[in-house]
Amino acid sequence: MIIKSPQIPGLMYFLGCAVSLVAAFALTLTLIQIFSKLSILARPLNKLMIAMGKPVIPFGGIPVILSFLFVLWFFYFSGWINQENLHLFQKITLGVCMMTALGIYDDIYHCSPRIKFLWQIIIAIILFLAGFQIDRIGDVIDLGSFSILLTVFWIVGITNSINLVDGIDGLASGLILLSCVTLSFIYLERNMVEASFLAVILTGSIFGFLIFNFPPAKIILGDTGSLPLGLLISLITLLPLSQKHTDEIYYLIPIITLLIPILDTTFSFFRRLLKGTSPFSKDSEHFHHRLAKLGFSQLKTITILFFICFYFNLTALLPAHTINLIPNLIPIYFLFIIGNIVVFLYLLNRLEKKKQEKYHGNLFE
Repeated sequence: MIIKSPQIPGLMYFLGCAVSLVAAFALTLTLIQIFSKLSILARPLNKLMIAMGKPVIPFGGIPVILSFLFVLWFFYFSGWINQENLHLFQKITLGVCMMTALGIYDDIYHCSPRIKFLWQIIIAIILFLAGFQIDRIGDVIDLGSFSILLTVFWIVGITNSINLVDGIDGLASGLILLSCVTLSFIYLERNMVEASFLAVILTGSIFGFLIFNFPPAKIILGDTGSLPLGLLISLITLLPLSQKHTDEIYYLIPIITLLIPILDTTFSFFRRLLKGTSPFSKDSEHFHHRLAKLGFSQLKTITILFFICFYFNLTALLPAHTINLIPNLIPIYFLFIIGNIVVFLYLLNRLEKKKQEKYHGNLFE
């Protein structure tokens, strides 16, 4: 099943970003005021914040998702974009609403990681059947029956990478913003119509929310936001593949723009397995935890991770602008990225060893 690609007027990109930004800002501010002024919500909200371990308002994903869907459907019903986008918007709305419902339930009732993972797989399968599919890798590999496995892995993997990195104020939303900006530029240049339009709208929505989510945060995404936003990023990056744009660049770029959350999730998975614990369990060894243990404040921690993410995003523009050289460039670029990851991990480990040596030195003085 191929998702069609009708054109969207250029002006709609700028207008969509502006409207989604204003809508997200207004909705987030309204939500903060509602929770702070309605005394009837004070007691259940306090219990929820204590259970979450964060003294800030949860459910920040609601204004982000609502602003995104509002722009999507307002533009459609206004006739400002091609009406052939109806089926695509329906599928995205269905997936996002299901994942948001799962996030709300998890924020309130704290369902087990296994149940949450199972429902993510179910949602991913539904979206696969709706047309979000990876059928080929390049012009060589036809996935056949493995298509559903790779597609579900892509959706669930990216969704969880965003969910797991949402550990400190502003980190997940900031990484999503940087990724969306990069994807917007790349997809616009490659004339990926819907993917670029969705990325531009999400850029506005997440930026309008980030204003309140930046440390010290007045509101956080919670699973209500991190799960559907992770899903949205996965679907945006799947669109070109579902439209039979199978060049290696459309696999490479999303991985590079999301490299920090993907690396963090991958290391967490194998770290827990090696320790003999459940890969779904929680620990305090994520990148942001390790930087915090080195003495960096929340603001400095997210600034460091933003800088690293921004750096990798800039490197992603190189293969995007040299797509004709991709077959020869990918091995070199791959080695370049691996080298950068090794340097990053080496520096982090080095700082941790120095911190530990200093601690032991002070202990025996």
